[in-house]
Amino acid sequence: MKLRFFIIFALFVNINVISQTLPEGFPKLMYVTAKSGLRERSEPSVNGKINRTLLYGEHIQVFSRQSNPVTIDGITDYWYSARYDSSNSDAWVFGGYLSEELPADLPVIMGRWDDINNQEQYYNFHPNKRYAEGYKETDMGIWGKWSLSGNTLTLILDSAMNYVTIDPPDVLHVQITIIDRNNIQLKFPGNKTVRLRRNRSGW
Repeated sequence: MKLRFFIIFALFVNINVISQTLPEGFPKLMYVTAKSGLRERSEPSVNGKINRTLLYGEHIQVFSRQSNPVTIDGITDYWYSARYDSSNSDAWVFGGYLSEELPADLPVIMGRWDDINNQEQYYNFHPNKRYAEGYKETDMGIWGKWSLSGNTLTLILDSAMNYVTIDPPDVLHVQITIIDRNNIQLKFPGNKTVRLRRNRSGW
């Protein structure tokens, strides 16, 4: 009985701490809108050390924002923390070059997607043309490159991990049907059809 009480209490405390840590509306997935890329910095300042440069259209998960907006390049917005523990964050991005929507001039395929019929499976099409497919919160997956010509998506698979086998380079030609900016359908060789919805949670 004591053990059961302790487990329930620990779960309650853990959930309560998480809800206090993350502000309402976070975490959220956002897209880089700066065509020259967006610098992630070690502190919320243009003088902060540059950790890396995010590509145009790249998605990033943000967990909080500073309370006071700043103006950079004539744009007034907030600095967003790209680390879960914002009290000890060393990754900041300026929100003036972020959007919750993929920029309209980029291929709709870009981004992270969930399989509607299997929410544990994800598909990721990165702006650097890298491709990943796997299961959330595991290291099971397939990796490679992607390219798009008309409605034909070409996947060149070059590596796999944990119970997934391929014969690299394995080339797949996949037909894509665009339903809207947040819903697509992929038809793989062998008539396998997968319906995808744009991921909004960061997974």
